[in-house]
Amino acid sequence: MNKLDFLSAAYGLPVADLRAEYARLGALKVNMITPSLYGSGVTELASTLNEYFLELGLKSRWAAIEAEQRFFVLSKKMTEALSLSFNSITREELEEFKNLSYSLKVPSDCDILYMHDFHALIAAEKIKNVKKVYRCHFDISRANAEVWNFLKPYIEACDGIIFTSPESHPPLGRRVNYILPSIDPCSVKNTFVDKPEREKVLRNFNIPSNVPLVLQVSRFDRVKDPFGLIDVFKEVSKSVPSVLVYAGGFAPDDVNASALYEELKKYAAGRRDIVLLSINRHNYEIAALQSAADVVVQKSFSESFGLSVTEALWKGKPVAASDVGGIRLQIINNKTGLLCRDNEDFALAVTRLLYDKSLAKRLAAEGKRLVTEKFLITRELKNHTEIFKKIV
Repeated sequence: MNKLDFLSAAYGLPVADLRAEYARLGALKVNMITPSLYGSGVTELASTLNEYFLELGLKSRWAAIEAEQRFFVLSKKMTEALSLSFNSITREELEEFKNLSYSLKVPSDCDILYMHDFHALIAAEKIKNVKKVYRCHFDISRANAEVWNFLKPYIEACDGIIFTSPESHPPLGRRVNYILPSIDPCSVKNTFVDKPEREKVLRNFNIPSNVPLVLQVSRFDRVKDPFGLIDVFKEVSKSVPSVLVYAGGFAPDDVNASALYEELKKYAAGRRDIVLLSINRHNYEIAALQSAADVVVQKSFSESFGLSVTEALWKGKPVAASDVGGIRLQIINNKTGLLCRDNEDFALAVTRLLYDKSLAKRLAAEGKRLVTEKFLITRELKNHTEIFKKIV
């Protein structure tokens, strides 16, 4: 049984209509490009789309940008300026990024070049007779003006522009399409792992199973407020003996992640109840940790959507998350989870969910229902047919 048939049989999703819509597109050639091949929600989503595009009859390919280290140093500075608004990059560095971009190899043997995030935008300028789609995967509503104005002409030159929501970006002079991300219920990462198997994973990582588990899954990135997360847990642990697991990874395009990981280990000060895990490409282990968690946290300064929230809700877990960006599309306060504005809010919310099992159970059930209705892959695949039909 292929994935679409499984989704139809298991969840009653309308895959026949989806197949018919993709059949109208014909054997469309789509080349997707991402900053890296692993280590982020962007790469997971691109991998999932590529697999389903192929199953639906498109000639789809997915590749990562190949560039020298300096390119990724500069792109990381630009990402921080776009998502956190501060200006950490000079005009000279932006020009250097542009010059490095012209040497990138971007696939052109396609009908649609689908660029996930901004890294290939400038390189794509030299490609003719190919439709170009740009999709932004992070919240740039408070973007640094200089960096935004530098990228804006390249974005507006694309045939299709995709953001998560109207609130996630500054104004553009072109029509924008909106697609909410989604999860694939068929993936290993979105499997609910039974207790005996998940306890094996806990033992392998030396995580105690005799106290409640508080979990955050996200990149080692300052935008995820990891220091604030540790501060919150220190408060929670005064009331409820528990363990915090921060499971993250190092994407090849993120040149700062390793140094931040070392900083966090020092900040945790050797506490046995704070576990920092660097686990790239360990989807089963992430699934086991999410399945074992008593409370899942997503503490971020900025978040376009937050697939780690979706994954936790899908597994029926109570979630406390930052009241920012696309998280608000998933967490309806006191209905599908708890929204938090600061460290004090977080500490109270996590403590409340650990103590009040009936509340945690109610929120988790509503959260799973919301994901089933709005955030599964079939909805996102349908969104793509609407955009592809417009531009080809």
